[in-house]
Amino acid sequence: MKQDFKELVEFYHSKKIDGMDFSQIRNEMKQKGIDENTIKNVVREIDNKILSGEVKKSGKLKARELRLIGWALMIIGGVITLGTYFQWFDVKGYYIVGYGPVIAGYLMIVAARRAQKRAS
Repeated sequence: MKQDFKELVEFYHSKKIDGMDFSQIRNEMKQKGIDENTIKNVVREIDNKILSGEVKKSGKLKARELRLIGWALMIIGGVITLGTYFQWFDVKGYYIVGYGPVIAGYLMIVAARRAQKRAS
């Protein structure tokens, strides 16, 4: 029964992803003679799988977003560094070196390129 339950969940999860509604899934399972308790558990498990999948996807940055953040960091670090050398900012004789954001931005751009290659 445990294997049958997992097979039912996997089968109807793929149907749900393809666009089948939960009411259609319930009706189809009723027509196959599956008891109401099992139907509820299968639908609950499918819903949990869908919700956990959406939560995991939303936590990751897309390659484009990562690249834009990297470029922004590089530009900000470069402007700060050049601004102190060319005295665009009055820092009273001190120099602010913004190499950290420049290097971090470059690494983010490289990571975005690798992520994009992996995705395609």
